[in-house]
Amino acid sequence: MIQTYIRHIGLLILLLAMQVLIFNHVHICGYATPMICVYFLLIMPLSTPRWALLLWGFAIGLVQDMFANTPGMMAATLTLVGLVQPKMLTFIGGVDEEDNKEDETAPSIARIGMFPFLRYALCGILLQCTVFYLLETFSFFSIADTLINIAGSTLFSLLIIWFIDSIRGNN
Repeated sequence: MIQTYIRHIGLLILLLAMQVLIFNHVHICGYATPMICVYFLLIMPLSTPRWALLLWGFAIGLVQDMFANTPGMMAATLTLVGLVQPKMLTFIGGVDEEDNKEDETAPSIARIGMFPFLRYALCGILLQCTVFYLLETFSFFSIADTLINIAGSTLFSLLIIWFIDSIRGNN
């Protein structure tokens, strides 16, 4: 169990370092910026208490906000993802909440299958990107640019998270 926590903390540090040092500076065609720290919340097991998901989401978002100069936006979006993660996993990911309430295994491609995991990850990333870019623009005047930002960032983030989860395997 301690080994699992150490692996999760190591993954979190790696994700935050990659986001802050690399992905915050990548803007494909000026629109698509990958946001991969949501992956840490998406792989939390169903047995994780909701208060812990909210706290992790807020803390991860706050760290990202400090480095990206986005005051509170990432903290708000990741807290929202932490709030809806258990329901998303049961409805979209196809995981039975009653059978897995005591299960410490993290959702992954190897555990729930490729397409259920990708659907689950897509919904989580889409929620994060939508809320983040709507908070960033805070208007509907440039709705086309906002929609391109949301779609590009969602797809790019999904590809990177798919790659990371494929490398992790059953961990």
